[in-house]
Amino acid sequence: MRQTTLTLALVATCLLAGCKQKNGNQSDGTASIDNSGLITCDFDQVKDTITIPLSEWVDDFQIVRFENRDTALFKMQGPLITEHYIGIRQRSKGAYKLFDRQGRFLCDVGSVGGGPGEYGSLNSAAIDEKNGWVYLAPFAWSDHLLKYDLQGKYIGEVELGENLNKPKIQMLPDGNLALAHMYFHDNKSTMMTATITPEGKVIKCPDVPKHLQVAFRDKQFPGFSHEVWHYGNTDELKFAYTYSDTLYAYDHKTNRLRADFAMKNYRKRDDIYCIYFPMPSRYITWVRSKGSIVTDLKTRQSHFFELKNDFVGGLPIYNQSSNGYIYAMYEPMQLMEKIEERLEQSDCTEADRKVLKELYNSLDEDDNNIMFIGRLKR
Repeated sequence: MRQTTLTLALVATCLLAGCKQKNGNQSDGTASIDNSGLITCDFDQVKDTITIPLSEWVDDFQIVRFENRDTALFKMQGPLITEHYIGIRQRSKGAYKLFDRQGRFLCDVGSVGGGPGEYGSLNSAAIDEKNGWVYLAPFAWSDHLLKYDLQGKYIGEVELGENLNKPKIQMLPDGNLALAHMYFHDNKSTMMTATITPEGKVIKCPDVPKHLQVAFRDKQFPGFSHEVWHYGNTDELKFAYTYSDTLYAYDHKTNRLRADFAMKNYRKRDDIYCIYFPMPSRYITWVRSKGSIVTDLKTRQSHFFELKNDFVGGLPIYNQSSNGYIYAMYEPMQLMEKIEERLEQSDCTEADRKVLKELYNSLDEDDNNIMFIGRLKR
């Protein structure tokens, strides 16, 4: 097992310059902030494209090679990265797998099935390192979360009082668990967000914005054609629905929802929508069919951008993030192809080539997956 860890310093550069006071709003062209704290970016005013080295956004970088024995192999649907663990939610109803940060396989968390502690498809997970717990959230039609220890042993259920639909969960710094899911107004939903204490008490948030109350039986966009976008990169749970223009933040301390960020003037066709990736010091907005935009919370400037992995020879890296980390997951052959493509590019320097060839020669197509992980600077 080989692992490379690089440490780096970064400073973020991206988004909306200076602030001017105008009728209660602060603005400078590409974005504005109103009295409630809602930041709005004007898509029509975002013109230029910049290239950003990954080292500007992360302060630690690691290459993880996952253990190669049969029980450690997986087909990833989504990862959860914490200080000491990597949890892998699989496609096709595979068991949830737990690894350490060096890629060593620790255990399957529970198993697939219909009995106690078993599950079908999962929609999200949370790892409580302090208490030694793993929470799994079934995809839909479940009125509970499943709770396990870090050896994968089933502890019990956290009863929620109603069925959840595509739930997303996130551990908060104070040890509570935050939750958001699809609110179907015609399907007896009573909450959109909630806080769950370590003791299992569920505190429902009373706020349910009218325009987020989707219909389960809607003919144009029936309930499960929507998605809850959430990535867990900030100390608050922040989420958006597919067909909403606004990112919301759930403040569990006051048990209230607030509008947090929005992109305006981007809808030219009905099939264009935004996915928001809130990070500690910036917002990333992927606008379908248009590209990715970064908005810096300090400078308040916005740009289209391309992210380059300058730790690994300038390979492209995309807007994949989890729980305060940017990541890229590759099967060995896939990574080998990416390296070959990069070596053919005219801007690939000799230093880039040296790093890329060394990595390429260390790969075996029969190995388990390789993951790049960069910890977001706060």
